[in-house]
Amino acid sequence: MWRVPGVALYTAATREVNQIRLSSGRRRGRSSLIPIISVTLVKPGPNPPPHKVGVVVPARNEANRIGGVLAGIGDRVEGIPVISLVVDDGSTDRTSEVAREHGARVIVHAINLGKGAAMKTGCAAGLAAGCDVLVLMDGDGQHRPSDLPAMLAPILAGKADLVLARRRFTGEMPASARLGNWGLTRLFTLMFGATFTDTQCGLRAFSSDAYKKVDWLATDYAVETEMLVRAARARLRTAEVDIETIYHDVYKGTTPLDGLRILLQMIRLRIMSS
Repeated sequence: MWRVPGVALYTAATREVNQIRLSSGRRRGRSSLIPIISVTLVKPGPNPPPHKVGVVVPARNEANRIGGVLAGIGDRVEGIPVISLVVDDGSTDRTSEVAREHGARVIVHAINLGKGAAMKTGCAAGLAAGCDVLVLMDGDGQHRPSDLPAMLAPILAGKADLVLARRRFTGEMPASARLGNWGLTRLFTLMFGATFTDTQCGLRAFSSDAYKKVDWLATDYAVETEMLVRAARARLRTAEVDIETIYHDVYKGTTPLDGLRILLQMIRLRIMSS
């Protein structure tokens, strides 16, 4: 039986359908007149419409910004229920308390385990909660919740398994971030043959099935690169969406040391795949 969230259309056969075409008319049933509709059954695509989206927000010492992020996410996107899953990765401030005050489900790491580990914890919680689509979003306010509909659209339409945000490399982005992303993205193309515009942006969305194919081992910022390598190996359908990013006075993104770790991870993955 195929289902559409919130839609139950009944014919004499009492079927729930995935797509309909209406026509007027009445037909005599067994004992009474039953309003009828002309029904066209359409086989669902590879990604049937989801009934729940989980937005995973890894955060460490983001008490000042996490509230604004969660307020922007809300509890529905394009009419689909959304749950916010904040993973407090060893914060020493009120990150957890603020997140709970804004209605998020909060998972706490007693110590700092790293961004990749926090993302993994959040995704596992999302799957356990029955989420069909998972979104990864930074907790520092760098990503705009208003971009969520665009990020979800290719998956909801059955056209992509994994959606990557593509940042505009303007003067607002720190020079070190622009240079690092440029270098790592081109190295990725040379080493793995897959072309992406922005391999390091943390805003991503994927179906629950796709998550199981890109499930990563990295616990640090190398997670974004490993995810793409696994996606390329699994031949997942990918899409890129242009977004605007917000950079604060204190930039807490990838450092030169993180960049070196990402490079070493790329080399390791290339050796393993050869």
